[in-house]
Amino acid sequence: MKHKIRSLTLEVTILLFIVFILAITTLVGFLDKYLMIPITVIILISIITGFFIDRIILVWLVTIVTFIGIAFVLNIGSQVNGIVKTLLLVIFPFFATMSSLIRIRILSRSTLINNRKLILRKMEKKNLITKTPTQVSLRKYYDKIVTQFSDSEQLVVLTLISLPYYEQREYADQNQLFKVLSDISVLLKDKRLPSERIFTFDNNEFIIVSLRMEEDEVNALNVETRKQLNDIYFMLNGKKHELRYQFASIKLDQQHPLNFDDVLKKLYRNLETDLIDEYLL
Repeated sequence: MKHKIRSLTLEVTILLFIVFILAITTLVGFLDKYLMIPITVIILISIITGFFIDRIILVWLVTIVTFIGIAFVLNIGSQVNGIVKTLLLVIFPFFATMSSLIRIRILSRSTLINNRKLILRKMEKKNLITKTPTQVSLRKYYDKIVTQFSDSEQLVVLTLISLPYYEQREYADQNQLFKVLSDISVLLKDKRLPSERIFTFDNNEFIIVSLRMEEDEVNALNVETRKQLNDIYFMLNGKKHELRYQFASIKLDQQHPLNFDDVLKKLYRNLETDLIDEYLL
């Protein structure tokens, strides 16, 4: 039976590295206390060299220092313990190389963390499935259009489209559901007016911002959109399953504009009304 070999984490590697340094200096102190300080200095220099010198230059430096170390050890003769000779020979190449490898892992970890932060920031602003802006972007956009309200302009209308049974279909193929959401997004982008902006909430809700349009015009568009969305479905256990949608709209009061959270609350209350109407039908 094959076992997967797990590599040491960066933290464990650094901890073992420090323990090994302490072990080497302690061993040298037992063997020859007069060489303890020189060995410690060599270790520190090798660590600094490994951390701050480019790898190619480090390879040449380690090679040169190794040859110099061999010549030095040969000239010492029998005056120094054999173990100490070996340590003098390998300490600089070993610790310089290990320091370089640890630096590479630290830089790699830093790159991964920065990439993850960048991805999270992008995900906050744009849904990766529907390729539409998210709630964070809508909040900023709402604040912008509210500050630009004018009495001479027609009202701004927000439309919420929700898939109320989305959570009940989590057992279905996730990739298929993602494709359905992507298809809904494509349909909305294609069929709605170019002046309207589409945002995605939590994968199962879409909000459309209609600028400079009358509420009746938006309602007529919503009726047409509801019919068009009926053409989107997903397959489960070999059967065709249609999606069910809820619609809610709200016109923004230019005289007394609500804050963003209050607008969302009103939209969700209107959504409950649409659900009641659906059951009555």
